Amino acid sequence: MDSAQAYDELVETARRDENIVGLVLTGSRGRGFAVTEESDWDVRLVVCDEVVDDYRARFATSHGAAVNVVVFSLSEFEQAGAVGTESAWDRYSYVRAEVVIDGPDRQIAELMRAKSTLPADAARLLAAEYLDDYVNSYYRAAKNGRNGLEIEANLDAAESVAALLNFLFAADERVRPFNRFLRWELENHPLPGDSWTADSLLPRLRAILSSGDIGEQQCLFRDVEALARSRDFDDVIDGWEPDLAWLRFGR
Repeated sequence: MDSAQAYDELVETARRDENIVGLVLTGSRGRGFAVTEESDWDVRLVVCDEVVDDYRARFATSHGAAVNVVVFSLSEFEQAGAVGTESAWDRYSYVRAEVVIDGPDRQIAELMRAKSTLPADAARLLAAEYLDDYVNSYYRAAKNGRNGLEIEANLDAAESVAALLNFLFAADERVRPFNRFLRWELENHPLPGDSWTADSLLPRLRAILSSGDIGEQQCLFRDVEALARSRDFDDVIDGWEPDLAWLRFGR
């Protein structure tokens, strides 16, 4: 049996089972992006709380399976990817994924909508934290570069990229995509502002990641500062005085 047939059979089985309240297809296939014959089927199966142990034993698969099934109770699914939990890293799995099976109350679809963005209050707190992380890593990169520590500077520059992406998406109350989907997100669901399009941002990140280009980092910081101030994160930026002029222009 090939993986497509196995997935179809799982869906049909789930449709007939009243204890299965939802089935979500995520990953590349769930978004219709970069799908190949080798692409697996990433499934989140949601079941009634009282049967979760039995259904996990029946349906859950190990990592690397062609049809990769993770089984949640409904209560577990409500908390999956929640901000501040151990599964927060996986929140993007629920962004733009396909709800294949849902009940008449559309509870799964509603939970998916809630997971697809960041709550406003949490997003602002996270954005401030990520912005400070970004400036800190950039500062360390610039300082190491000034002191002739090339590898160390490049490592800090690379760390600044992750923090920057976290900030850019959190500032827009969005979940940062997995790296695989970054270009796709920027092209199909762009961030506001000309500096943050795929064509503008990704070449800059490539230059920083490949060489730690300090001129590119200075230019990028100036754009980040402008965005941060436009979103009322002045306190985070101003917390880096008296080094702001140096971070902007290297002098």
